[in-house]
Amino acid sequence: MGCLMKNGIATDLPRECYVLQINGRVNSTHRRFQDALRAGLQLKYEFPHDDVKLREITSEEVMQETGLH
Repeated sequence: MGCLMKNGIATDLPRECYVLQINGRVNSTHRRFQDALRAGLQLKYEFPHDDVKLREITSEEVMQETGLH
């Protein structure tokens, strides 16, 4: 197993993000699962009849969905 840090710069870090969707539309993106889960539970509490989903996507998918390149 190699070192994750070389010359003070982190390498080989995961590039996943977490997306919250309400009724099929992206509501927000989060870098940490804990933050996404907290926000998802809050939305589910506020809107109990809506379809709230949390899913993991890569950074490249985030760029494609938001249109940022």
